Amino acid sequence: MSLFNFKKRKIQGYVYVPKGDKLLRNSKVGDRVIKADKTPPYIVVDHAIETIIITQWPGKLFKVEVINPSKEEYINKGLVKDVWYTRTFGVRLLKEVETKVLFGVYGHSIEQILNLTQNITKENVEELSKIESGMNRLLFSKAWQNWIKMHDIHHPFANEDHFDTIKISLINQKRNSPINEAFAIISAQFSIRAKQLVGSSAFRLGNDGETFLQPIWANAIEKINHAAMSYASDSILSASERQDLRTPFNKVFKIH
Repeated sequence: MSLFNFKKRKIQGYVYVPKGDKLLRNSKVGDRVIKADKTPPYIVVDHAIETIIITQWPGKLFKVEVINPSKEEYINKGLVKDVWYTRTFGVRLLKEVETKVLFGVYGHSIEQILNLTQNITKENVEELSKIESGMNRLLFSKAWQNWIKMHDIHHPFANEDHFDTIKISLINQKRNSPINEAFAIISAQFSIRAKQLVGSSAFRLGNDGETFLQPIWANAIEKINHAAMSYASDSILSASERQDLRTPFNKVFKIH
């Protein structure tokens, strides 16, 4: 898609609006939202749902139309050809889209996992942490390997162990995981919840100064990510393998 023929076409796409967004948080379908000061940061309109980067949860998802693309060529100059977004200072909100579409065909189930993660208890964490993860860790890695080979068979990490992978870039692939941004969002929300529950004691510092979850918390988020992977849209695991991945999570949260 060429972005620079602004005068001859309308530009439509998607904008994700977290609760904390000052410009768009109170907007509704039909509104024209224009950034009055005409300075960065821009409104970023993604051309496809798969490329939306989500740093806060929850939020709303809107299909939008750029209001004056012909007058905004200058803020889009320098973008690489076929880039997946358009910068703008003004959009018209065309319709609200269910956020579950952000995560693929089984987005509703992934949203359920997300919501339970945001409200997880210490008891839930302890239960998840005690469950053996060896076989499911292998399945999780297998799912990643199959997904990578499906889209980029020559990828240098296609046959690596991906037991702790949450995103990876592939050639000509808009998605960064089998469930789009879900792994990154789930992991971020889990860390927020861990801090709410026990503060800094949920974390440890590595030798390079990077922050990691303590083992009990790391074991728990692993089971949560396994469950999320079981709802990947692609056929990268069998039905029984999917069920195995989600069983520990379902058991703890009594999902039937």
